[in-house]
Amino acid sequence: MRAAPFFQSTRGRILESLKRQGGRTAAELAKEHGLTANAVRQHLGRLEGEGLIAEGSSRRGRTKPSTVFTVTNAGERLFPQRYDVLLNAVLHELQMEDGQDRLTALFRKIGERSARKYADRFEGKGVAERVDELTKILREQGVVADCAAETGGYVIREHNCPFKETVAAHPQVCTVVHTLMNEVLPGAPQQRTSIARGDAACEFHIPSTANDKPGERYGLS
Repeated sequence: MRAAPFFQSTRGRILESLKRQGGRTAAELAKEHGLTANAVRQHLGRLEGEGLIAEGSSRRGRTKPSTVFTVTNAGERLFPQRYDVLLNAVLHELQMEDGQDRLTALFRKIGERSARKYADRFEGKGVAERVDELTKILREQGVVADCAAETGGYVIREHNCPFKETVAAHPQVCTVVHTLMNEVLPGAPQQRTSIARGDAACEFHIPSTANDKPGERYGLS
């Protein structure tokens, strides 16, 4: 769903009204947009089904509580957000004052902290299970990631980068993922492709250990 075309649609305008004015009833939205209440309810039903709005109740005066609708966190994300601009500005200032090595060290510490945070999820697990668990964590962080067994080990692929606009100017950001992988996976993961370098995905090869059998773990021969 692309933001600009979406906000030109009736559903988009209704969502914008809820963002601008807070909790609104179907009747109030119908009056504002020149629609019937039934038509608005259909749009609200779709928005709610997509997780963009939530239904609640509000007492107004002495009347019984009215059903009102508000924007959810998922709906908030449809509105323009330029965190990348601010982050780039902050990183630029840090780099100008302290140099590139300072940025690399900063993101390495973040990666190490992440490894400590998720340490219990890797406890007692072999290589294959660790690869699976790391892939799940990446997906939880908004990365479209998958993993598979291959000759000599495993491969993890990241098909998008949540920080693509920032990584283009400050590739040190990638140090977070690199450090996390180095901390929770045995051996030395080898990066084959990189979104930051213009590839379609970030691909990492993780070597198997002597006691690990990638083919059996993934149902491969």
